[in-house]
Amino acid sequence: MQYVIVGAGPAGVTAAETLRKVDPAGSVTLVGNEPDPPYGRMAIPYLLIGKVDEQGTYLRKSDDHFENLGITYVQGEAKSVSPDKLVLNDGEDLAYDKLLVATGSHAIKPPVDGLDLPGVHHCWTLEDGRAIARLAVEGADVVLMGAGFIGCIIMEALAQSGANLTVVEAEDRMVPRMMDQTAGNLIKQWCEKKNVAVRTSARVSEVSRDGDKLSVKVDNGDIIAADLVVVATGVRSNVKFLEGSGVETDLGIKVDNTLKSSIDNIYAAGDVAQGPDFST
Repeated sequence: MQYVIVGAGPAGVTAAETLRKVDPAGSVTLVGNEPDPPYGRMAIPYLLIGKVDEQGTYLRKSDDHFENLGITYVQGEAKSVSPDKLVLNDGEDLAYDKLLVATGSHAIKPPVDGLDLPGVHHCWTLEDGRAIARLAVEGADVVLMGAGFIGCIIMEALAQSGANLTVVEAEDRMVPRMMDQTAGNLIKQWCEKKNVAVRTSARVSEVSRDGDKLSVKVDNGDIIAADLVVVATGVRSNVKFLEGSGVETDLGIKVDNTLKSSIDNIYAAGDVAQGPDFST
């Protein structure tokens, strides 16, 4: 049996190791699209405040971990999927009997002028974390776009860095998809006690360069000087490479309660999987 897993985050790595246990004779190939070893994104805030080093973000600590398990690790980007093979951007074909898609999500870039400027970063990859750590130093002026769940995790790390932090959130409260008005306001009050400036019901409309600083324009009329702008305005599932494959997608890959997609030998796990809505 040939198993291919595309996506080397926690879901993909755990699946590869589990397949090796339950099918010792099977061929297991794990595909990751980043130059770094498989790591946990949720460890990046701890990297920013120095609680862990880069090695501490890695999901497995030894360089030969996958080799020792008989798992083939391939660095590459998925380009397309057919019923029996995964095609990578470099042209390599990986044949499979069963495919697991665990490609996770990517950070959304909102339609705001200036987000390509130096000093503007998402906080989604390990490379993003390195860039932010270089700029989010004590006394630096930092603007965080977005105060959702992920944004607030990043915010806590940025606040501990000693930077002067301003949070701009488009909705009328913090963590708006998870918290009601009362809870969102309590989070805002906690932030303000930590000397974090919070602007809710406000959107960044433009980022430009002003000398050695970034100038962040807000639709309420404010202009905020910044050394660093961190964009945390949401994520979107990585499913584009599945176009034309027959795999049914919506917000993610639609799966049943066994994680099987609309194609019998293709499964999905992790952030990219959209399970049944048991509330309806």
